[in-house]
Amino acid sequence: MRRSGMTRTIGLEREGQGVMPFWQALGVMMCLTGCAGGRGTAPPPPPAATAQAAPAASRPAGWSDSSYYLAMPDGVRLAVSLWFPGGRPDGQAHPVLLVQTRYGRAGTFIHGESGKYAALVAQGFVVAIVDTRGSTASFGDRMVEIGPDEIRDMDAIIAHLKAQPWSNGEVFAEGVSYMADTADLATGSRAGLTGAIVRESDFDPYLQLFAPGGVANDFMMSLWGGDTLLRDYGKSLDPKDGLDCGARAEDCSRLWPRLQPVDGDSDHHLLRAAIAARRHWKPDDYRQAEFRDDKGANGFTMFSSSAAARLAEIARAGVPVQYWASWMDAGTAEGTLARYRSLPGIPMEVWITANNHGGDRLTDPFFPETADPVPGFEDQWAGIADFIARVRSGEPVTRTIHYYVLGARTFRTTAAWPPSDVKRIAFRFDAQGTLSTDRPRADGEDRYSVDFSATTGSATRWTTQIGDPAAYGDRREADRALLTYTSAPFERDMELVGTPAIRLFVATATADPAFFAYLEDVAPDGRVTYLTEGLFRAIHRKPATAGQLPYDQPEPAKSYERADAMPMVPGRIAEVTFPTFPIAALLKAGHRLRLSLAGADTSAFRRYSEGKAESWSVQRSALYPSSLSVDLRPWHDPK
Repeated sequence: MRRSGMTRTIGLEREGQGVMPFWQALGVMMCLTGCAGGRGTAPPPPPAATAQAAPAASRPAGWSDSSYYLAMPDGVRLAVSLWFPGGRPDGQAHPVLLVQTRYGRAGTFIHGESGKYAALVAQGFVVAIVDTRGSTASFGDRMVEIGPDEIRDMDAIIAHLKAQPWSNGEVFAEGVSYMADTADLATGSRAGLTGAIVRESDFDPYLQLFAPGGVANDFMMSLWGGDTLLRDYGKSLDPKDGLDCGARAEDCSRLWPRLQPVDGDSDHHLLRAAIAARRHWKPDDYRQAEFRDDKGANGFTMFSSSAAARLAEIARAGVPVQYWASWMDAGTAEGTLARYRSLPGIPMEVWITANNHGGDRLTDPFFPETADPVPGFEDQWAGIADFIARVRSGEPVTRTIHYYVLGARTFRTTAAWPPSDVKRIAFRFDAQGTLSTDRPRADGEDRYSVDFSATTGSATRWTTQIGDPAAYGDRREADRALLTYTSAPFERDMELVGTPAIRLFVATATADPAFFAYLEDVAPDGRVTYLTEGLFRAIHRKPATAGQLPYDQPEPAKSYERADAMPMVPGRIAEVTFPTFPIAALLKAGHRLRLSLAGADTSAFRRYSEGKAESWSVQRSALYPSSLSVDLRPWHDPK
């Protein structure tokens, strides 16, 4: 799709299926009745679930060595593709890398992880990629992403792979994004994974992607959900291409590699039968699901599809995991740290970068002209290979967090978040837009009329999951339209490392406002650099009670449940507290810390304030001490 002069692609849309204009993409969810084309008749029995290599034929590069339908316990058949060292079973037993995808088996093998799956095959792994239930070539309904049936399928898939004569019984799950979510959930399987590599997952998709702070990310839900509809109904993304595998058999092969039939289905009748019989969720199903416990029109909550909802199973299995995330990729860093805190007994090695969603581009806002990822992509995969080797050898995995420091181009290591030697500092709002660690000079209030045209731009932490890496430029002009508070210059280099929190005492004009808080670095020359942000819909402000939370959320924690909703009383001062996303950044001597407050972000998020004009009265006094709290420690250059 094209937006603001930039081209953005969704998921694995490098297959060459075209790019959809932004306005058309927002209307993709129209596919309500014409997509399915009826339930269809029962297809013929599938080929036997064996892994003999298919006969050589004139097939495009990346076609699997063997592909077949594997029946689940309820009879639903999933498409499985295998790639063998040497192209066919060689009489030896190999470890298996499992990737569960909803983007198409061949497309995932070719484009996923920039071709590293082929390298793993060359190194002796059998790579097994499965189209998950109800997606692309697999049979079954798909009324929800990663629903309970799909999670149960993981037991049968892993058990099947472990039992094959070409398998040595070691199965590692791996993936990026959706495939990372399935890998994370597979760590709780009773079939027993050997290990997992989870890269850029959505641990809690409600709070860390689709509704951060309870603020609806309509941009992501509409575009990603619309793309998945078209994929799973065998249609091209760009309507100008007009490809429709369900309607015309000759179109199926043109949708390669997002669609690949199993061996023996040369006329695509099985593939088309899977598409014809399918029922599917729609992005609009979640339009009214505003709270974490709200079910969509499809009957499922967003949270129920998450690893965060399966902590007991994951804890029981105890599978060692290498987890990758980024400060600049939606809420993946917070999800990773939440998993680390919530599962203290799980062997877990964490890497938090400042790279894009695919890990192949640096998006540190202090170095906007530097594209090479840190660590480099080859180094990332060297670390993955090392992790796999250690797990296979039985070496214990030490619980460790390796995190990148924005502005420093270096990593640091800790066993706890935040590191144990940081100091929590509260900066109070003060007169003339300042932040002070002392008692405010004078009681007062700051009035702000919300600018609903405010935006963080077209390339942000919220766009990287669908193609555009975060690219925050100098924000000094954007800040002129916001309510800002800025500290005095730091006297020495400091490391900001932790999860900042906002405390507002504020009166609003409407009952349902949203707050967008941006933490920024202000250089001596005036440049303003984005560090992190926090979003919060004020009706969620009721503090969570002990034992109410499904996992260890950062303070100040909220339930985000419908029963706890507390609309603001217009004109009455209320306390509104919320965390930002975690961050680590070098704040150099002479630089200042800034908090900028907005009431909207048109780049991705739904407008609130009941559709009315909004104004705030932010208090700053001993009685109403609005503040920003951060974790700081003196910077010690490791070089």
